Amino acid sequence: MQNIKLLFFLAVWKRPEITEICFMGLNRLKGLNRYPIEVLAVISEESMIPLCERYGVKWCFHENDYLGAKKNFGLQEALKMDFDFLIEIGSDDLIKNEYLDCIKFDRDVLVPAELALLNTEDGRSKRLTFRHARFGAGRAISRRAIEAVKGKLWKDDLSMGLDNYSIHILSKNGFFERRISWSSPLVIDLKSKDNIWSFDVFPGIECASDEVMEGLSEEEINAIECLRVSESSTAG
Repeated sequence: MQNIKLLFFLAVWKRPEITEICFMGLNRLKGLNRYPIEVLAVISEESMIPLCERYGVKWCFHENDYLGAKKNFGLQEALKMDFDFLIEIGSDDLIKNEYLDCIKFDRDVLVPAELALLNTEDGRSKRLTFRHARFGAGRAISRRAIEAVKGKLWKDDLSMGLDNYSIHILSKNGFFERRISWSSPLVIDLKSKDNIWSFDVFPGIECASDEVMEGLSEEEINAIECLRVSESSTAG
């Protein structure tokens, strides 16, 4: 195990049942004991506080008017914590165990080359690469890089296009990303009817959901299946 401290960072808004699955996944990573891991969530609803505390997630509070401002505020709070690399995820993302196997933390910005989309409404899955879209899910950024941009990775008045904007800011300051490749996607993005970008917006490559979920805990898989049943019955 490398002597590197990791901080998983996410903004949370609504969808508590999906956020809880994300927290389950983070607890799975903590249980591997490969790195010291902490989690910071930027929340905008008091109802999320018990969920964060149940899973040992540190939280800070900011209104949800603009996602850019919300995430920048959280980043400033993150800099008060002790970490070497911040790993950005969404509240609907799951990180596979293999992520901690293949990432070497030898560059300031590391980005998975591929992720999997899992549609919680009907169980369909697809693989998405950088050929299809740019994404920040699972991106690891060194503390050095975050301090170099003065803890402001996003434009305050943005709620969409944040990944592209942050890539521009980092590269402008000399921090260029390296893509991390693996035999299968290292990140799963759970899509629901409440997402900014729906499952069908992305082209991707259709794949089997069983393969996508391989390696997740039984708790996570059961929760995803329950969510699919719930959403499909609501849709019907």
